[in-house]
Amino acid sequence: MGSAEEDNNRVKDMDKTKPDATLSGPIAKKVVAKVRRHLGRRVVNIKRVLDGRAMAEGLQKTIATQKDLASLDPAHAAYVYTQNQVSVMSEQLTGLKEMAPFADMISQAEDLYVPSAPPMSPLTTSYFTCWAFFDACAGPANETIGTTILEFGAAFGMHTELLRLIRLMQDSRMGLYIHRGREGNVTIIEDLLTGALYRAIVPAGYSGRKNELWYVRALPPPIPGSQEHVVFTTPYVVLHPDYPDWMEYFRRTFAPTAPMDDYERHMKYGPTREYWNDFVFEGYVNHQADAIYLAGLPDIPESRPHSEVSQVNGWKGPGFIIQR
Repeated sequence: MGSAEEDNNRVKDMDKTKPDATLSGPIAKKVVAKVRRHLGRRVVNIKRVLDGRAMAEGLQKTIATQKDLASLDPAHAAYVYTQNQVSVMSEQLTGLKEMAPFADMISQAEDLYVPSAPPMSPLTTSYFTCWAFFDACAGPANETIGTTILEFGAAFGMHTELLRLIRLMQDSRMGLYIHRGREGNVTIIEDLLTGALYRAIVPAGYSGRKNELWYVRALPPPIPGSQEHVVFTTPYVVLHPDYPDWMEYFRRTFAPTAPMDDYERHMKYGPTREYWNDFVFEGYVNHQADAIYLAGLPDIPESRPHSEVSQVNGWKGPGFIIQR
């Protein structure tokens, strides 16, 4: 690793390459067509679509208030507001039979992982909702609730700025990053595989230690002209194994000539829908208020303390890891 100045010169924006950037898909088209038929006109104000019973008091209590948003960093607040709006629209749309593939898979995942926070579950609410809205895909077009909302919003007059922010969240993914130090309140993180460096704020408050390996969702700067990414999830700190074993994992996973798109898709979707959720769920070893600690590799069940094989045979982890 070079000097701090060299590191700063390598800080750059998120890679342009994103998995499955197509917007339109058969599920979204069916939803838009159904709403248009129901309303009996081609152009409507989206507020009229959203002013239904699901917008009642009970639903409103689940989202952040303007006072809550005012206390946050502006970049973080922009994404919290956006996720709130996606949550409200998801509640509206998943009641439609066309959205059943999403409703069914998310319901099953909720039963399996019981997302909340440790010690109940290592899948935090922020991690799980981002997965449910933006990564849990269905159909040949890899549609998500997020892509459906983008299609719906574009058809019914959603504000372009909200569409832009939803698109940024939809194009995001969890990733493995090396902690490369701090500059004031900003953490420098490096993509483990590509070496790309990003300046990031960590709203969870975890400062971390240099050279730690983090598994997080780093969202790009939401405010034009800003440089800081937003680590939107509570950091998962991977205590074991170290970088060489992860690089070997990627060599097992990708052919030497594999395009970068394969890496992006793998980190976002995994080879199965449960792949990365199982990694977090079965890899949990400990936690504190602002960080969650993991161990293991996603393709070696014996390396994860709570995999079925480890539960039967016992987990043979390194001695420095203290399980809770």
